[in-house]
Amino acid sequence: MEFTVRGTPVRVTKGTVILVLVCLTGITFGGYDYVQQSEAVDDAVPVEATIEEASVTQSESRGGSEYYVQIEFTYQFQGTQYTGDQLFPGSISQSYDTRSDAQSAIEQYEAGETVTAYVDSADPSGGFLERLTITSPFEFIALGGLGLLITSLNAIGARKPGSETGIRSEHEYSSARYQTLFGVDRETIHSLSIRLLKIALFVLPASVVSVAALLIFSVSGSDYPVNLQVELTDPAGVLLGIVFLAAITLVIAVLLYSVWSFTEYKRLRERIPEPRPPSPFTHLTRLVTICIGNYELDAYGKRIQKTGVAFLVALFFLGALAQMLIF
Repeated sequence: MEFTVRGTPVRVTKGTVILVLVCLTGITFGGYDYVQQSEAVDDAVPVEATIEEASVTQSESRGGSEYYVQIEFTYQFQGTQYTGDQLFPGSISQSYDTRSDAQSAIEQYEAGETVTAYVDSADPSGGFLERLTITSPFEFIALGGLGLLITSLNAIGARKPGSETGIRSEHEYSSARYQTLFGVDRETIHSLSIRLLKIALFVLPASVVSVAALLIFSVSGSDYPVNLQVELTDPAGVLLGIVFLAAITLVIAVLLYSVWSFTEYKRLRERIPEPRPPSPFTHLTRLVTICIGNYELDAYGKRIQKTGVAFLVALFFLGALAQMLIF
């Protein structure tokens, strides 16, 4: 179905409707669960409980490992015996990045110990141990909101931007702009960014694997607990320094490529005859459609796609590097 809103074309397909419904479901579920958490915490009644089991489980995914606590306790409320398995209220379980974080969350709960649990008198079977709300529901809200935004932007605007833009050949029009970047020939910047990227993508995983192998060898070669404090002069410390330098090199390479790619897009844009289409970097609907589009793009559209992806990758690596520096 296609229609226009104040001259702007909008195309709604079955896939669009399904994605919107899925995203709205995620947002609604996350919001509802957080409200349920808040109400359970506000209306909580303390009861005496006995811990039956407390352990940590590991879940593997493409993004790595996540850890969850598995806990079971029994309690009585108004003469009825119940069994609970929630550390926090709500139906969404809290995940942890490391096993130690998950273990610290249940270190005070050992099998056989008597502790204080909490119940909602309106739902006494849903007992929990920590009278706190968690932020896990906001992950559903954030993911649903992001998916809804991208789906909406993809549905609004031109259907196939970045194709058949009528770029004039270099013989007809050659841009004099951005001949140099940072005072250096633009093609030198491009070549440097590609070389740095290849070096970083080789050195970074190799050094990470080397650090892991060295630490595993150190632990397995000793019959006693090993203190894993690493000095900068140790082999592991040197390798960690290489990891850090490789990560910085990767960020620099992606940023250099992003700047070069954006200026290349500007040069290509000058070769499009007037009237030129709106810039996708100021019209997000066009940028999203081009970046996720599966139709044939011309040189202009492909450059926009590569530039958009490059900026996203640069932001991701900058965020990851900032997190490394903070923690």
